[in-house]
This record gives sequence, structure tokens and C-alpha cells, in this order.
Amino acid sequence: MHIAKYNYITSFQYYQWGEKTAQARTQFLQTFRRVLEERIPEDMDVTLANLEFRVDDRLLVELEGKKKDDLKFVSNILKEITGETFDSNNVPKRRGLFGTLRAVGKVGFGVFVDIGIESPAKEVLIPLHRLRTQLAGGKDLSTREICKKYGFMNQFPVEIEVEKMLFEKGGKPKYEGKFTDDFLEQIEEYVKSGLDIVFTTGVSRQMIKKTIAKRGHTIDVPQIIRIGPLECACVCAKGTNAPGIISHIGPFLSNCRFSMIRPAQVTRYWQ
Repeated sequence: MHIAKYNYITSFQYYQWGEKTAQARTQFLQTFRRVLEERIPEDMDVTLANLEFRVDDRLLVELEGKKKDDLKFVSNILKEITGETFDSNNVPKRRGLFGTLRAVGKVGFGVFVDIGIESPAKEVLIPLHRLRTQLAGGKDLSTREICKKYGFMNQFPVEIEVEKMLFEKGGKPKYEGKFTDDFLEQIEEYVKSGLDIVFTTGVSRQMIKKTIAKRGHTIDVPQIIRIGPLECACVCAKGTNAPGIISHIGPFLSNCRFSMIRPAQVTRYWQ
């Protein structure tokens, strides 16, 4: 019987905040495989045939199945988690694309997002005026202030749309974009919940959950949401504050980076 195949490269790029070890990479692949396999519908005869690192630490995903339509359907589900790479001349516009924040707080004119643009490699700029419009109610806040209020940090997963492609001197392309309505709605839900949220990057959801339990904070952090392959949103219970949780679990997660969103500090921007 003929077996169809479908391959793609993730825009997600593996990273480690601490010392890079082969063991950590192997553990990540094992965990990541489970995460992807859990998203494959049981009624579809599709398997994850191979998952491996590329030279640049993006991942090759190989799917196998009997029907091309099923493979395409499953690949679209998985790309919501992993994203995919695009040739620089074939970047979709006005479509939700998975990406991760880069160089947060390093420039004043906006934030950059890696969505997997290749040949040449490029990141998408979300300019400051767009950040102010989408996240600050048009108020005259700096890039750094906006990022701090929303817990944005390097490797934070986002969904954006590419709005336009421009050209630098020499003919090299550059891109500008904005956050999607779906991403903004998720942020708005965080804010309207009134609950502090701790964001984590660099460590699996399983490790975060285990550490929170060991430190006796299971009741204080009743929900841990995976928002990316190595990123989580830890929702605090009412009356629990994010800085306290970070100070209690931070020393036990040396390979993790933390940020937070405190609804009381940003509610007025969503009114």
C-alpha cells in the first residue's frame, strides 16, 4: 500500500538558557514528540515518522499516512504549535503566523519576531506605533514599558500577521507586522481574569508543574497552560501574586526565564 509523506521545518528554534547539553536536547525531542503526537486526531491514520534537529536548531517534522488530505490537515494542526519556515519571497500576508519575540527591550522602535523567514533570514518588526495602538490604548508608552507590562521577553510565543514588505538599501527585504486579533483576545482574557500570570521560557510544562508542586504551590497556581514548546503561562489563584511565586520557584529552575502580567497594572488600557 502506498504511504504518503509530508515534511516541513518548524519556525520554532530550539534554545537553552543554561548550559547546552546533549541530554537536554534529547529530552526535549522526546517531550516535543509527545506534545505533537497528542495533537494528531485518533481517527486519522497519520504518524509522526521522524523528528530531528536541523543544523540551525529548527526541527524537521516528517509525517506519514495513507491520505494526502489527512497529512495536510494534521500538518496544519501541528503548525499552530511549531510554525513553519518561509522563503523570504513567499511570506504569507494577513494570515496568522506562529513566531517568537527576539531582542526584547534592545531597541526603542519596536519588537522583532522570528517567524522562520529564510533565504535570507529575516525577522518581522512590530513598530512602536503599532504596539501603542494594539496594547497601550494609543498612550505614549515606550517599547520597554509596554513589554514589561505584558510580560514580553525573548522567546515569548506570539501570533502575528505580516502587513507589508519593504526594501532596504541593496534590495534586501524587511517586514513589518502586527499581533493577530486572536493573540490580542488571549491577552485580553488574561487581563480581564484579574489574576496574576507567571510566564516561563526554556523549561517544559512538566518540569514547571513538578517544581510548583515540590515547593507547595499547587493550590496557589492551579493552572499551567502550555503556550509554546518550551513556554508556559502559570495562572495564579486569586490573592496570589506573581512576584512571590517567581521568588519561590526561581532558584530551583536555573534554566528558566520568568516574566509576569499583573492585570491591575494594565486593565485601563483595555477599557
